[in-house]
Amino acid sequence: MDVPIGAPVDALRRRAADVVATVARRLADPAVEAARDVSAFRAASLGDGAPGIALLHAELARTDPAHRTAAQAWLRHGAALAARATAPGPQGLYGPVAALSFALHRAAAGPAARDHLARQVAGIAGARAGREERRVAERLGCADFTAYDVISGQAGLGAHLLELGGPAEAAVARLVRALTSLARPVRVDGWLLPGWWVALAGDSYRPVDPAEGHANLGMAHGLPGPLALLALAWRQGVRVPGQRAAITGFAEWLLVRRRTDGAGSWWPGQLASGPARPGAGPPSWCYGTPGIARALQLAGLALGVPRWQEAGVEALRAALSRAASAEAEPSAEAGLCHGVAGLLQTTWRVARDSGDAELAGHLPGLAARLLDLVDGERPFGFADAPGERPPEEHPGGFLTGAAGAALALHTFATDTAPATRWDRALLLA
Repeated sequence: MDVPIGAPVDALRRRAADVVATVARRLADPAVEAARDVSAFRAASLGDGAPGIALLHAELARTDPAHRTAAQAWLRHGAALAARATAPGPQGLYGPVAALSFALHRAAAGPAARDHLARQVAGIAGARAGREERRVAERLGCADFTAYDVISGQAGLGAHLLELGGPAEAAVARLVRALTSLARPVRVDGWLLPGWWVALAGDSYRPVDPAEGHANLGMAHGLPGPLALLALAWRQGVRVPGQRAAITGFAEWLLVRRRTDGAGSWWPGQLASGPARPGAGPPSWCYGTPGIARALQLAGLALGVPRWQEAGVEALRAALSRAASAEAEPSAEAGLCHGVAGLLQTTWRVARDSGDAELAGHLPGLAARLLDLVDGERPFGFADAPGERPPEEHPGGFLTGAAGAALALHTFATDTAPATRWDRALLLA
């Protein structure tokens, strides 16, 4: 890295801006996709496909119109892929239709296409909410991730519906009601379980008996997603009967289950009937403490409960303190989902809304760690994530790749909230 940890913040911001420009240049042409051997569905997804890469160029185009050409090229590529994509299961925000709608909304282009896709997303969300209404009314067992999570479920769809206005108003109210219903426990095979309990093994997500399932605590697939969505909806004036009680119940449920160590509060990634993993895991957006911290803060901001906001800030401070300790293994992954970029963006949002100086003081160190993962020899500018990765993961993509890492660096470089609010896809804003 050209700028060492401890360098002046202005130098780090300049270095971050340079890296963002390099990544954007390497991702300017969809022709870089030519060698990928993945399904059209995956190539049109938000996480690893064209719409996610378009987000980077759409954000940069707000201050540099030269990026509009690249954004539009990726959107056209995404639309062509989406037209021939076959969904392997229920679609959420990260599936091709909602992903393309989310990206188009930020590119401020193609109003007719935006309206058409908005209606499609509203239809997907309405069908999903209807399925959940039947499951709850007819007591058809546990929920699954498509019922409520950020990636494939209603929390992610709701994040986008909240910004669509007219075509989505009825669908978003129905979706908020469905997520509110998760506050009611379910009785399955004699077990009284949380409404978001899934009959899936915690280590593999394979189907199991309900008693062997788990309650997920990650922002990506767990309770923090619905909590954040209900809080954002409340702040935008979308309110249904029981929503305040659900927000309160979810927040208090999380607080009762927090754990502590020498650094402060933390949460496990999931809770199950078996033995829990000892100790706080690595901090990330998708699992564990940082995502929960932001969800609690959003809930506190929505309902005016300082105690929840303070709990979120304290827990994130503790997570960052652990990560910065001499005993901690530095993260070798750059991306938004499991890596340093997600931690950087989450911390920036929590620090900005709280005004907490300690959290703000961690931002240069997080940016320096992310810059330390830059590798100019790799196609899109960042070192490969460690370990064996799924072949369908795009090293240039939004959720685990270079586009997402560059977006987080852009936030740090400008010290300004994203103009396109791209991090709504992570339910951070």
